[in-house]
Amino acid sequence: MTIIKNLLLSLLILVTTTLSLGWLTGAFAGPQNALNNDRLPYYYQQNLQAHWDTWASWQRIARFSLINQHGQEIDQTLLHHQPSFVGFFYAGCVTLCPISLEVLRELQTQTGRKKLMSPQFIMLTVTPEQDDTSTMVAYAKKLKLPSDWTLLTGSSQQMQKLTASLMTDINARASNGEPLHGQRAFLLDAQARIRGIYDASSMLEMRRMIRDYESLLQDQ
Repeated sequence: MTIIKNLLLSLLILVTTTLSLGWLTGAFAGPQNALNNDRLPYYYQQNLQAHWDTWASWQRIARFSLINQHGQEIDQTLLHHQPSFVGFFYAGCVTLCPISLEVLRELQTQTGRKKLMSPQFIMLTVTPEQDDTSTMVAYAKKLKLPSDWTLLTGSSQQMQKLTASLMTDINARASNGEPLHGQRAFLLDAQARIRGIYDASSMLEMRRMIRDYESLLQDQ
């Protein structure tokens, strides 16, 4: 009798564990595509695949401790107050970075015109060994970036940890040695979860960015 009870108990534990793991990993979640979900997805994998499952909703970008353009220490709590758009730059860039920054600046203007709660705009340098606080201040002034934007730098190791969680390799270089960071921008919710990925060099993408941002605000 004791053997049977132990077998039943073991079977119960096995079934419970299997169901729990399935729930956590989304095995029993609905179809993983936009046609079957009316909420913004979550992103956390290098292949940039969209997810709507419970496990994906638990994924957040890496904790960090960096320095802004004013020399102030900034950590991940910056992201816990309101949604944010996060992008990349390096002060030596005179081609794609200014275009992307202009798209994001226009995005901020459009959200204001629509009377939406203003998102945060956070820019991460991909050349932290070169972009110190004075360099970032000069770059922001040169491109006339809004004063409420946050530009962040830190040690190479700190930046790599953060940007890796944003699926971006800041060590990648083009054949001419220039940083090959792409022009992605990310929409983060107020829990530091990635909810949208965009081509920040395209004005056409701005429409999708605004639409997704409105959806995120409605879902909070």
